[in-house]
Amino acid sequence: MTLKHETFIICMALVFLAGLTGCKKQEPVVKISDTELIQGVWNGKELDTNRDGEWSLIITGDQIKIDGPGPEDYSGTIILDETTNPKSARVTILECAAEQYIGAVANGIYKFENDKLFIAASEPGSGTIPEYFEGNGNIRYYEYEKALEE
Repeated sequence: MTLKHETFIICMALVFLAGLTGCKKQEPVVKISDTELIQGVWNGKELDTNRDGEWSLIITGDQIKIDGPGPEDYSGTIILDETTNPKSARVTILECAAEQYIGAVANGIYKFENDKLFIAASEPGSGTIPEYFEGNGNIRYYEYEKALEE
C-alpha cells in the first residue's frame, strides 16, 4: 500500500468517526417578527397617570381594537416598524366615539420586555412621535400582558 492510499484511508476514517461523534446538522434559528408576536389579546394598564381602569388590545393581522375604561374605545389598523430605534408603530383610527380622531394617526413606540408589551403613544392626529417610554403631555404610556389562550 502506498503512502497516498494510507493517507486516503486515514482521512476517510476520520470523516466517518467525525460523523459518529456528534457532528450535527445545525437547525436554522427562526426569528419571529414583531408583527407575528403582537398578534392576539393583550390586557394592561396605563402607566404614569392617576387614571384607573383596564385596557385591552386585540390585534388580528393589521387590525387593532383598543378597549379602554369608559368611552375610550378605538379600532383601526396598525403598522409596526422594527427597523427604527426604538421600534415604532402607526395606528390609523377608523372607528372611535370621539369623531375628531376618526381618520387620524396615533404614532407610538413599543418594546417587548419580560413577556410584556410596553407602548408609548401620541394623541391621534397630533403628529408627535414619542421618544421615550414615559407618559407626559399628549403621550400616554401603557403596559400589557398577553392574555392566556383558552
